[in-house]
Amino acid sequence: MIAIVLGGLLGFGFIGLLILPRYLGTRRIHAATTAPFHTIRDGSRWLPCHTTVCGHITTRHEPTGDGGWLCTGGGCGHITKGDQ
Repeated sequence: MIAIVLGGLLGFGFIGLLILPRYLGTRRIHAATTAPFHTIRDGSRWLPCHTTVCGHITTRHEPTGDGGWLCTGGGCGHITKGDQ
């Protein structure tokens, strides 16, 4: 009786060793993707954007040249006037 149980366990382990490399071979680790790199213009500031598009959070604003600040968060495009 012990020989049958031991044979079954050894047989199960042997089959597992045969199948395991095939299973591990199909599970490849994918190369990590890098985050996109965005250049930030000189003079950019982090200002609160009070629109529903940005959700009233602080986003990056770039100077427009006429004293305003253009929101770059999520394609908002809202212009804040004045020095903030």
